[in-house]
Amino acid sequence: MDNIRVLVPNKNKTKFFGVDYFANLYDGSKDSFKYFTSSIDELMIFKDESVNFNQEKFAAFKIKSANLEENAIIGFFQNPDIYQALDSIDFLLDELSKNNLGLFLETSSDKILNDLDKLIEFSKQHPLLIAFPVSSYSNKDLSIFNDLSSLESVSKTLHKLVDAGLNTGIILKPLIPKINDEVEELVKIIDKCDSLNLNFIYPSFTLYFDSYKIKNFYDIIDKEKPELKNFYFDKFGYKYSWESQNLSELKKVLVFNSKKSKIKYAMKDIIDLYRKDAFTQLKLF
Repeated sequence: MDNIRVLVPNKNKTKFFGVDYFANLYDGSKDSFKYFTSSIDELMIFKDESVNFNQEKFAAFKIKSANLEENAIIGFFQNPDIYQALDSIDFLLDELSKNNLGLFLETSSDKILNDLDKLIEFSKQHPLLIAFPVSSYSNKDLSIFNDLSSLESVSKTLHKLVDAGLNTGIILKPLIPKINDEVEELVKIIDKCDSLNLNFIYPSFTLYFDSYKIKNFYDIIDKEKPELKNFYFDKFGYKYSWESQNLSELKKVLVFNSKKSKIKYAMKDIIDLYRKDAFTQLKLF
């Protein structure tokens, strides 16, 4: 059990939402990771195996988490989603509470509402930050995006979390050129975040590939968006990192509109929502 890696230290705590340890209790990966990853994905590897909650990893997690420093932040990112094979994470919240640990939780599952009362109680004693990954304002006609990829599809869940007083926001990812990188789309997203009273929005503007992922990505574009294939080849070819042609304008809109709506968008300010210790301010761009 000692060789099971369920807690990986974050080497740069000014990034990844101030998380101290990345946690993964699953086998397998989220399907979208076979096509691309984003700059906020701490684990960029795709594991081509069945997605299952691993009880042996959880047993190791209980042992290892009991020996961590108090108030350390444990991060559950979405590779895969912690709720994928679970209807509740109440037992994980119990372990974190018992060991005086905080939680960063990235999820797009409405099953989080099964734990709403427990999360409220947890947040009274321990640091808690919840982030929903979204790719667009409304659904996009590309099978890479699932039914919970848009802000519209998760807005009711977000509203309930905010209404409960929990620190909640969105991670904007992935940003795919010519698919969901319109400036007008970002304006809609920020306006919706404002109407939901979300605490933060954080963008992941860079799209990452490897030789395996970029082949899969081009294959699906060839099937579902063939009109874009020539543009991608001419603009990016087989480069492993892509950025939108609209990037400069997207950044301006993010900063101006987020400030106007008083929504946190810089990583340090987001971390300060739930961590009492200060980190050195990094520039967002």
